[in-house]
Amino acid sequence: MLEAAIFGAFAQSALVVGALLVWKFPAMKKPMIVGGLMAFGAGAVISAVAIDLVAVSYDEAGAGPTALGIGIGCLIYFGIIALLERKGDDEQASEVVEAEMAEAGASAPAKPAEAGGHGAGAEHGATAKEARNMTIGMVIDGVPESVAIGLTLHTATVGVSAALVGSIFISAIPEAIGIAAAMLAGGIVLGKVLLRFSFIVLIGAVFAALGYTLLVNASDSFQALIQSIAAGALLVVVINEMIPIAVRNVKAWAGIIGAAGFVFSAGLTWAAGG
Repeated sequence: MLEAAIFGAFAQSALVVGALLVWKFPAMKKPMIVGGLMAFGAGAVISAVAIDLVAVSYDEAGAGPTALGIGIGCLIYFGIIALLERKGDDEQASEVVEAEMAEAGASAPAKPAEAGGHGAGAEHGATAKEARNMTIGMVIDGVPESVAIGLTLHTATVGVSAALVGSIFISAIPEAIGIAAAMLAGGIVLGKVLLRFSFIVLIGAVFAALGYTLLVNASDSFQALIQSIAAGALLVVVINEMIPIAVRNVKAWAGIIGAAGFVFSAGLTWAAGG
């Protein structure tokens, strides 16, 4: 249980690392850098979904539960985002980040203030309401990931679990950089950004531990269902949030960088003998 909690917390701690990086190095808000990180992270997530989640789920329970779980995961994530939009929270994290990056890219040569960590185009940063919604989105991302981490300690080797943790960590850094850039540009102080992200790290530890303890005696089909639900949710995150930003900012290079992220993440599993 403790091992699962540590794994879950470490995977989500990339959010804190990303926030500190964008605060320390304002140049990381540049479109090309964020786009490249997004592409690499997207490839890493796709690898984790295919190799560490779907393949294991299929081996444990077959096609039916795996396909059902993927569908449920997609619909859960999509439904929550749609509900937020219906309530008027229709500005997604990617839109805020894109506005920040576009302004920073257009004004970079004439904005010396960037050297101090306050990027150009601060007027396009996240409002308090938008920051709250982005935090909710990251929690939605983190819960199935953390449950999957705890679950893999039962369904696979520790090495495969470490590979999943590594890919989640890598993919979370570009997300954290983009969202932190929007929050900081919107006037939210670093301490509050770190507090929000630290809360998500704690949630990751809790749900990884729950995934480990509550599913210890679960049937193979049920474990496969839970694991594939996480896979479905992650697929929507990658396709809706990460890939569009990557393609927009690094163009055709997104595919090559994404392939590198896929191989890197898969290599973690291969090295562990998974």
